[in-house]
Amino acid sequence: MKNVLNRRQAIKLVSGSGLALYLSPKFESPGWAQTSPTSGSSSGPSGIASISPINRGMEDISPKIWFSDYPETAHKVLWDKASFVSSLGSRAPKPTERVPLVVIGGGISGLFSAYLLRKHKPVILEQAPRFGGNSKGQSWRGIDYSIGAAYFIKPEDDSDIDKISKELGLDKLWKVKSEEDPFALSGKIFKEFWSGEAAGNDAAAKAQFDMLREYFEKVNEGEEIIYPDIPITDPEIAEYIKELDKETFKAHLERIAGAPLIPVIEAAIEQYCWSSLGASSTEVSAAAGLNFYASEFSDIVIMPGGNSAVAERVLERLSTELPQKNLRTDSLVYDVKVVEDGVIVSYQDARGTQRALHAKVCVMACPKFIVGKTLADIEPERLAAIRKLKYYSYLVANVCINGGGAAPFYDLYMLGDGKVDTSNIQASAEKQKVTDVIYANYAKASSGNTVLTLYRGMPYAAARAEILASSSYGKFQAEFKKQIEDSILPLLKIRKEDVVDLRLARWGHPLPVAAPGLIAEGTVDMIRKPFKSRVFFVEQDNWALPAFETAVTEAQLWAPEIEAALEGAEVTASVTSMSGASSSTAVK
Repeated sequence: MKNVLNRRQAIKLVSGSGLALYLSPKFESPGWAQTSPTSGSSSGPSGIASISPINRGMEDISPKIWFSDYPETAHKVLWDKASFVSSLGSRAPKPTERVPLVVIGGGISGLFSAYLLRKHKPVILEQAPRFGGNSKGQSWRGIDYSIGAAYFIKPEDDSDIDKISKELGLDKLWKVKSEEDPFALSGKIFKEFWSGEAAGNDAAAKAQFDMLREYFEKVNEGEEIIYPDIPITDPEIAEYIKELDKETFKAHLERIAGAPLIPVIEAAIEQYCWSSLGASSTEVSAAAGLNFYASEFSDIVIMPGGNSAVAERVLERLSTELPQKNLRTDSLVYDVKVVEDGVIVSYQDARGTQRALHAKVCVMACPKFIVGKTLADIEPERLAAIRKLKYYSYLVANVCINGGGAAPFYDLYMLGDGKVDTSNIQASAEKQKVTDVIYANYAKASSGNTVLTLYRGMPYAAARAEILASSSYGKFQAEFKKQIEDSILPLLKIRKEDVVDLRLARWGHPLPVAAPGLIAEGTVDMIRKPFKSRVFFVEQDNWALPAFETAVTEAQLWAPEIEAALEGAEVTASVTSMSGASSSTAVK
C-alpha cells in the first residue's frame, strides 16, 4: 500500500497535496488555554473566554439543566423554514458585507477549515453560544472535562496531523495511553478484556478471544490484513473497503470467528459501537467498525477536557489572526444561495436580528441534514443522498467528587452482566445505560478532587424525542443518579457522600450512522462533492464516520480545492471520488 491515510497514521496526506502551505511551524501559542483556572474565573484574550469550547466560568454547584444541545431556535426556524422566511416579509435581510470566505459551523471541521484558510480572514458562523460543536468541555475546581468527544488516536511521527498538533501545542497538553483499559463485569473489575479473563475456564470461548484479538492486531498493523482507511485516499484499497462496507460489523466478525460471538464478546463489541459509533454493531458497516475498533489497539492521546482542548487551541490561534468580529456565535444560518459572483448567506444573530453577507466561497461545516434544509436549489440527487443518513444521540454525565486523587485508569468499560440482545437494541441500551466511566483527571493530576465522565449511548431512533422532551432532564437525572450510586461508586470504592455535583449534557443528533452501503453505493461521493464550485462540504458525516480524524482529514483534503476557488481557479473533483479517478473532472 502507499499514501495510506487512516486513524492510526492520522492524516499523513499524499505527497504534493499542498498542505504544507497551510502550516506555520514557528507559531508559539499565547498560552491562555494552557491553564485550568478555578471555578468562576476566566482566561484568554478579551471576549474569547465567553465563546471558548471550554466553559470555566461555572459555579461549584451547577444549574440543573441540560448542557451542550440548544435545539429550540434551530428547530423552530429550520424545521419550518418556508413559514419562517415568509414571516420576515420586509425584514428579509440584504447583504451588508462582502467577505472572501464564510465557514458555517464552528466545530472541529469548521475550526480546522478556517485555520487552514486563515489568510483569507474567514467569517465563522456558529449557531451555539460557544464554539467546539461536539468537542466542548467544562471545568470544576481546576479540572477540565469533556461533555462530548473525548480522545483521538496518537498521530504518527512527522505526519501532517502530528506537525499541526505540535504547531498548536497539543503535544504539550496530551497524555499518551498505551495500556488496555479495565472492564467491569457482573459487579467486578477485571484488568484486560482481550486477555480472555472473561472466558474463565471455557476453552472454546478463550479460543475466540485469542482469534479476534489477533485479527484486530493484524488489522491495526495494516500489513498482513489491510486496514480500512476512511476517508479513502488510496485507490488500490478502494474495492476492498467497498466489500467491507457491504456487510455489518457483527456479521463480519462472526464470519472471521467462524461462529456466533460468545455473549461477553458480543456485549463488548456492541456497547463499544453504542458509545463510539452511536449505533449497533448490526447497523454499522464492517469498514467503519474495523476502522474504529482496530485503532483501539494503538496508542491514544488524551487531553484535559478531551477534544474540547483541541477546539480551544484552534480557536485561540484564530483569535490572534482574525478580527474578533469574524468569530460569531449565536448565529443561526437558515439560507445559503449561490449567485453569479458568490454565495449569499442569511442568518439570525443572538439578538434575533436578520443579517446576510456575500462571500466568494462558502464552507458548510455543519451536518448534512442542515445542508438539506438551508442550501437553496439543492440537487434532488444530493438531497436523496442526504436523506439516507441517520443520526443517533448520546448523553454525558460528569460526576464531581471531593477527593479521589490520581486516576487509577482512563476508561472503565461497563459490561453489565455480559449479555445484550441485538434483536432489541432499545431495550438492551435502556437496561445497560452507562457504558463508559472515564477519569477526567487522567491527563492531568488534580488537586485532591475527581471528575468522572460517564457516556450513555442512545443507539435507536426514538431516543431523540426522549431526550428532547420537556420532562427529560428529571427522568435521566434520576436514572444516572441511581446507576452511579448503585453500581459505579461501589465499583470504584467512592462514597456517595463525596459526590458534590452531577452535570448532564445531551447530544440530539451528533453521530452519523455508518450504515452498510453508504460508501459502496456512492452516497458519500454525492454528498461530498462541491456545489456550483462555490459551496464546499467539510464534516464528519461526509463519510458518515463520527471521528475526530474524519473531520480534520476532510478539512485538510479540501483546503487546497477551496484555496483554488478563492483564487479563481477551476475547481476539480480531485477529492470527491473515493477511487481518485475523477481528478480531472471539473465540478459544475
